[in-house]
Amino acid sequence: MRLPPLLQPWADWLALFPADLAATLGELLLRLHPVLVPLRRHAAASSVEPAGIGDIVRRGSYDRLLISQWAYADSAPDEFLRRAANGELLFTGPEPAHSEESLRSIALFDVGPAQLGEPRLAHIALFILLARRAQLAGAEFRWGILQRPGILHAEQGKEGVLHLLRARSHAVPDATALDAWRAVLDDAASDCWLVGAPGSPCPPAVRARVLIRRSLLADQLDVVLTQRRHDQAVTLPLPPPDAAVRLLRTPFQAVSKAGVRQTADGAHSLKRAPLFGNLGNRVAVGMVDGGVSIYHIPDSLHASPGRPRRSGKGQFADSVIAAGLCQKNYATVSMRDGTLHFSGFPGPYFNQARNLPLPDADAFHVVPGTRHHAPAFHLLLRAGTDVYERVLVLDHKGRLVCWTRSGRMTSRPDHTAFSVFARNVVGAVQVANGLLFAVSLADRTDAYVLHTNANTASHLYPIMHHGDRFLFGEPKTWRGGGSVYALRLDGNDWLVGDRGGATRTTVHDDAIVLGCARPAPKEPPGLVVLAPGRMGFELHSGKKRSTLATSAERIAQASFDAATGRLAWLGHMSGALTVRAIGAAQPLLQTMPAGGRDAA
Repeated sequence: MRLPPLLQPWADWLALFPADLAATLGELLLRLHPVLVPLRRHAAASSVEPAGIGDIVRRGSYDRLLISQWAYADSAPDEFLRRAANGELLFTGPEPAHSEESLRSIALFDVGPAQLGEPRLAHIALFILLARRAQLAGAEFRWGILQRPGILHAEQGKEGVLHLLRARSHAVPDATALDAWRAVLDDAASDCWLVGAPGSPCPPAVRARVLIRRSLLADQLDVVLTQRRHDQAVTLPLPPPDAAVRLLRTPFQAVSKAGVRQTADGAHSLKRAPLFGNLGNRVAVGMVDGGVSIYHIPDSLHASPGRPRRSGKGQFADSVIAAGLCQKNYATVSMRDGTLHFSGFPGPYFNQARNLPLPDADAFHVVPGTRHHAPAFHLLLRAGTDVYERVLVLDHKGRLVCWTRSGRMTSRPDHTAFSVFARNVVGAVQVANGLLFAVSLADRTDAYVLHTNANTASHLYPIMHHGDRFLFGEPKTWRGGGSVYALRLDGNDWLVGDRGGATRTTVHDDAIVLGCARPAPKEPPGLVVLAPGRMGFELHSGKKRSTLATSAERIAQASFDAATGRLAWLGHMSGALTVRAIGAAQPLLQTMPAGGRDAA
């Protein structure tokens, strides 16, 4: 790691940290270092008898004046006086039996309530500065926790910093604790420091104090150093929150940036868009061989995405009519030989349910083998040993149908039922505790929620317009009322808004609407659109257009998860999967399949 010249004295320490954190920590070191007085060795007491002559010096008592110098006093008195006045006389320099006492530097850190949080950033910097200061003086460096009296540590480097950061306490040392420190910090502790809050208890042996306080008026730490009866104040601007959190939690862990990850084998299929899971932390992508890869989406750039979960081509893969990513499972409903087959649902009764009767055509209509599978949803309720499980599918004619199975957890289902739950459904999305869906009739559209533990849906919000497609934005906020929504009125004409009002937005003929979102808390919502030309994504709000993300290649398939505000797309040339939040500068996940792409 290349450091600026001013940070070179601490290069060995800063090399332990990732480059970005080393720069952040280096700013704290540069501000605190000038106020620290260097550690000096102390000469032996004057009562120590000399062991012999160690040197010839120009200062000393006249009983140690060299004989040659007395010759000047006899033969040239004026020259003797001149030499004495100018400090040119020569004396023998004694070599004491103990010319210097052994040197030890001790630092005590207050890890009590007043020093939790940002003050610990200054603790890290002072730990490094005091350790380096002792090293330059050839001294022994020991440190301790004020709340743990009598224990001194010799750990430095990574182990020492981590030990210090993990030490937290809600206790304030009392008189007994200070007496215990007195027994350890005897007169040999000629250089003893206390790093803590202004009200931290101070053992008698402490010679210097560093008082740290979080400023109430600015994002900074106010530091006062008291050394040799002299006070010096220093202001430490706080680093950005992300860097501060990493320094306090994982100071030696580099940011795991989303890079290209090669899959073991296979290639992504470009026939269908990536499918987000109902929990928002996974995305499923179809493979050329008919299987599916499920990728875990990291919560931040600091986390690793882990290995993808791969499932091969199932027995009924060619006849899938509905699919959904339920929790960790890619769940499907297939149709073959006039019967239905359920697979992958995270419950006891629909995980491998085979040969269920196909409903009548006027109640359920889907076509196997199409590019767009009907969306499937799963609701599961456990009450003691009773299980109530439902699979819902929104078919191609706007019917939300439901299969229900119930029974004891340890037995086969004792009840199976099919029903058309709602008609004229123009949009649906699953949330943690149920299913949101919208029904459009005549001159109005109504939003409903079906909770896991309910048999009937609850009405949420009416919109006095008819439409043929409804998009839920921020679905987690649709409790007890309306939130962000988008309703397609006709063709490219959309109504976008929330409970406070709505505006009409018209999209381009070649644009593809993926969802709706609010870019910031106080900004109006807009449509998330795959822009014409398929090289990026835009947010359309009224007549305003803004870019959300761009791609280095043409986008083949894309989807948007309104719950997390994340986009997922497949590159047309490479087949690479990219997942990125609409307000982020970098992707959370990028995956390049080893087998390239499938352009079919």
